[in-house]
Amino acid sequence: MGIFTTQAKIADRHPSASGESGGAACRLRVPVAIWDGLTEWLRASEQERFAYLLGRASAVDDPWGRRTVDVWVRRAVPVPDQALVIQSPVRVEVDPTFSAAVLQACWEGGLSLIDVHTHPFADASVGFSGHDRNNMLHTHAEFAASIPTDPPAVAASLVLGRRSAAGTWLVPGTNRLEPLHSLHIIGTHDEEIPLCES
Repeated sequence: MGIFTTQAKIADRHPSASGESGGAACRLRVPVAIWDGLTEWLRASEQERFAYLLGRASAVDDPWGRRTVDVWVRRAVPVPDQALVIQSPVRVEVDPTFSAAVLQACWEGGLSLIDVHTHPFADASVGFSGHDRNNMLHTHAEFAASIPTDPPAVAASLVLGRRSAAGTWLVPGTNRLEPLHSLHIIGTHDEEIPLCES
């Protein structure tokens, strides 16, 4: 058992073990067949690339009063380079008509939305930029205001470096971004991807 798995097991037993004070946590689970193909495509360019992950969420309260939202990703929607209005090694912006179609699918299916983009200049450590954070606060709050809350649906973000990942989500009912609790790739075995602090 690796160090990351051990820490995750401890954190699952008690929120204070992971530095969390209670409240809420979000765990993403992505099938390996989706993750491997998507991350290979995203990381294949020297320009930033963008994709959406759509998933079904469920919420469970643990004995310490912390709510954990589990999001099981059902499908990936890579955004073609032609559907980007801005694309460079340090910035990416999706055509609003493309995003609107993805939001419609979430609304109709009660699905959570995880946006994923790359920082091609980052290698073993990656984090969200100030621009990323401002954009996430706006788009995640917009998502929360427009998507029905039953079944639960959340908005989250991942940023990928060449060999790293970081994640955050908007805690429902707040205007607060928090780090993702964990990212699991589900295949023959459950692999936890270490997330950089961001």
